Amino acid sequence: MADSEAVVAQTSSATAFTAAGYPPVYNDTNSDASGAAATKNVEDLTATGATTTMEDSNISFGATELTNYIADGSDLALSDEEERLWSIVRANSLDFNAWIALIEETEKMSEGNILKIRKVYDAFLVEFPLCYGYWKKYADHEARLGSMDKVVEVYERAVQGVTYSVDMWLHYCIFAISTYGDPETIRRLFERGLAYVGTDYLSFPLWDKYIEYEYTQQDWSRVALLYTRVLENPNQQLDRYFEGFKELVANRPLSELRTGEEAAAAALENSENGGQEVEGENLPNAVEQSSKPVSASLKDAEELEKYIAVREEMYKKAKEFDSKIIGFETAIRRPYFHVRPLSGVELENWHNYLHFIEGVGDLSKVVKLYERCLIACANYPEYWIRYVRCMEASGSMDLAENALARATQVFVKV
Repeated sequence: MADSEAVVAQTSSATAFTAAGYPPVYNDTNSDASGAAATKNVEDLTATGATTTMEDSNISFGATELTNYIADGSDLALSDEEERLWSIVRANSLDFNAWIALIEETEKMSEGNILKIRKVYDAFLVEFPLCYGYWKKYADHEARLGSMDKVVEVYERAVQGVTYSVDMWLHYCIFAISTYGDPETIRRLFERGLAYVGTDYLSFPLWDKYIEYEYTQQDWSRVALLYTRVLENPNQQLDRYFEGFKELVANRPLSELRTGEEAAAAALENSENGGQEVEGENLPNAVEQSSKPVSASLKDAEELEKYIAVREEMYKKAKEFDSKIIGFETAIRRPYFHVRPLSGVELENWHNYLHFIEGVGDLSKVVKLYERCLIACANYPEYWIRYVRCMEASGSMDLAENALARATQVFVKV
């Protein structure tokens, strides 16, 4: 196994992978409420100073360190325009447009200089870690000029910086499919991503890619299991997945679709119900012998009907919940991060959606919707404050403290 593949395999095998800055995936167990109150000075959120940290990249910047880092270009030849743009971001590290211009200028002037490219992307992504498209561009540069180990390093930093991005996990999984030969390594990476974003209403590109991958492996029980899982939650493409499941069932025998556990459970049920003949038993006459295939065929049909009915019931329940949230989902016009302000209508929709989900009583759903919201609304202190208070009210103090730390140290610094 190559070094980079080992990194992906080892990291992916963690049962509770913790992204830098993010808590582990919420597992419906309330946190210990005995910790110190996370809302200490929460009203002063926007006034709190910060240190921006990228733990796994060996880059840790406070305000002074960042200034020194972006000022230190003595070892790299810069064009006049690069010098000018660096001076702008040195004076104001939150000038998004200047950063984008600097990245474009650096790429134009330094097509083959990975050191200069790393310098500008490292500095930019400290300030704007939610820009998944630039993580992808950085990884592409490393693939072209660096090494596979460096590509993996960038992707690992990316999924730590924007953990609840469907697109980020999708790009990482596509890279893994094109790079590694071990199916288990690739599956573990997909599972890592789905643990965070698998119930996102817009998670269908990641599910599609996973299902497509298992089709290439012709592992039909895994394909069927993925369809079963995706039918459990509302999803923009839920109807398409149900149709895809029915098509799969129509084209493959049930024996290929069941997992080992499902097949064993079905066999046990048949045995308990007295539904299996003893193999090799001599039937008394030709009439009974001829009826045996018919009975087996009827039983197979019944089992298939039951197999489909269980998943259809999942689909119907998901559709019922979908009808309650579709209005909120369609009102989300910009689910990704950008420095441009969101419209008042969209901001109000997020508040209304959060209020609805909080009333459902499922803390896992609440946490994941807040995390989605805080990609698009990362620059709005009111949503961070609301998240902290919600987590405190639920007794999830570790999640409250984590959200407050991310807000004050990375996203809401001015």
